[in-house]
Amino acid sequence: MRTAKKENRREQILACAAKVFAKKGYHATSISDICKKSDVARGTLYLYFENKRDIFDTLIKNFTGSIIQDITMFSKDEPLQLQFNRNMCKMVDNITQNKDLTKIIVSEAVGLDSEFDHQLILFYARLVEYVEGALTMLQKNGDISAHINVRLLSYSLLGTIKEIAYQWAIDGGNVLDMDPLIKVAKNFKIQNYIAFAGE
Repeated sequence: MRTAKKENRREQILACAAKVFAKKGYHATSISDICKKSDVARGTLYLYFENKRDIFDTLIKNFTGSIIQDITMFSKDEPLQLQFNRNMCKMVDNITQNKDLTKIIVSEAVGLDSEFDHQLILFYARLVEYVEGALTMLQKNGDISAHINVRLLSYSLLGTIKEIAYQWAIDGGNVLDMDPLIKVAKNFKIQNYIAFAGE
């Protein structure tokens, strides 16, 4: 019971910290800000985290880890493009269900320091590796043209999603009205990006 309570308190602190980081930015956020938002004493917070950086690092690792973990490997039970679409939809769902964390990843964590940059590089590299591998399988299956450069297409697809996520996350006043693009992204279909063989 006590373990569950501790875990709930830890998750509460992380959720509140994400809101503060997304609103104020990493450098402008203080431990006091996080304590106030979380409604916990400073001493209580330090039972769970060493410092502000530890909280920020945990948020990034948890979020990027959940995106990677949600990717499922291909099976032979259904068409490959349907499985690929589903994985990409899961990725976009993760992004849209966690707007504060998305803003942190695409704006606050970038360029913060070399360690965070390295984490993000590894994260994006793993995503590219999955997408490129999936597209290569589609290519070998004859679903997409053998003339397509799958690595370039991988970066193009992820770059598109990343830019949409970035603009959506920072567009607090709906200046750009990103909702229609987010709706399309949430229903990702690779057929909307490239022509499939025989179509």
